[in-house]
Amino acid sequence: MIKLLHLADLHIGVENYGRLDPVSGLHTRLKDYLDRLDEAMSFGMDEGVHLVIIAGDIYKNRLPNPTHQREFARRIGRLREAGIPVFMITGNHDISPAAGRAHSVEIFQALAVQGVMVAHKPRIECIETRAGRVQIIAVPWVSRQALLTRDETQGLTISEIDSLLRQKMNAFIERSIRELDPTIPAVLTLHGTIDGATFGAERAITLGQDLVFARSLVAQPVLDYVALGHIHRHQSLGEHPPIVYPGSIERIDFGEKDEDKGCVLVELAKGATRWHFKKLDARPFISIEVDVRLSSNPEERIAVAISRHDVQRAVVRVDVRATREQAAALRSEDIRQQLEDAHAFFIAAINIEAERETRTRLGSADEGFDLLRELTPRKALELYLKSKDTPPDRIAALLAAADELLTDE
Repeated sequence: MIKLLHLADLHIGVENYGRLDPVSGLHTRLKDYLDRLDEAMSFGMDEGVHLVIIAGDIYKNRLPNPTHQREFARRIGRLREAGIPVFMITGNHDISPAAGRAHSVEIFQALAVQGVMVAHKPRIECIETRAGRVQIIAVPWVSRQALLTRDETQGLTISEIDSLLRQKMNAFIERSIRELDPTIPAVLTLHGTIDGATFGAERAITLGQDLVFARSLVAQPVLDYVALGHIHRHQSLGEHPPIVYPGSIERIDFGEKDEDKGCVLVELAKGATRWHFKKLDARPFISIEVDVRLSSNPEERIAVAISRHDVQRAVVRVDVRATREQAAALRSEDIRQQLEDAHAFFIAAINIEAERETRTRLGSADEGFDLLRELTPRKALELYLKSKDTPPDRIAALLAAADELLTDE
């Protein structure tokens, strides 16, 4: 049996909802992501893993700053000191759409770091571990420029180009599966979307157009495990073989507030693989919604609502629905003070929304201006998105991004 640690979507460098830590000099949210990575690696080392697979999106983008590179390299060095090889594939956040540009983890290839392998193009790799050999079919995020020539795409529509790219990728996977040695455990690792997967909030930060692969393409009995990346929500799409998204290691925004974050421990065996999801101690995101319109003491009602949540480590957002008279009297500064007294990690937004009088029509220009004055920027965005039939998950992600912008102002 060979033990694997399966990680994906580290997104080192995402720094929303935080501040600079004066002690370490690092952004507090960068520390969150690094702490989760440390937690995952410690778990894997304690379990005696023989190989670590990182299924793409190592950084926030393909241009990580030197600090981000240093911190990630330190973690890779820790694994190598323990004699654990690392296999990475590039994700959509790691590569440039322009041909010839370096990807975010190319430095490991350029330096030929022993025991650290990076696949930025589809390929088959056979890795020797302390517990035996593992065959890996690597399917990184691929761009049209990487796999298709100018002659192949000339005169084609975007849809036709995507269809051609999908045909090439499907052919590579089918051919690679046929070439596998049936006596050696085999893993397919892919950064992308498998048909039937449930998206999380990553839709808000997706770079590039998804190329969707059929589940039947990877649900092949010769494979012993399918290690996926790209979708932030942990999920299993099959058991024979296991087809698993570990999800991201840390919450990015409020769209992921109800999702567990973690990694996967895999006990790889020919035809008898077992796996276990390890939940990590991700930063809580708490959204407190309180309606005070029927309350005679709205301040107390808000205080009680806040007290019902453990906000000490959390990124917090408060949404208050009030009458026009209550909204005029309520002070966001008082709510902020309550959250600070409760030791909230970061206050993302405090929104006090006054109810609007129902009118079948605007009776005058003055009434129209009254409505505009009552409409907060956040509420205006929410109403606009709903009017366009935007999916609820997408609305939540966009409102979270708006909260960050409004807070920065």
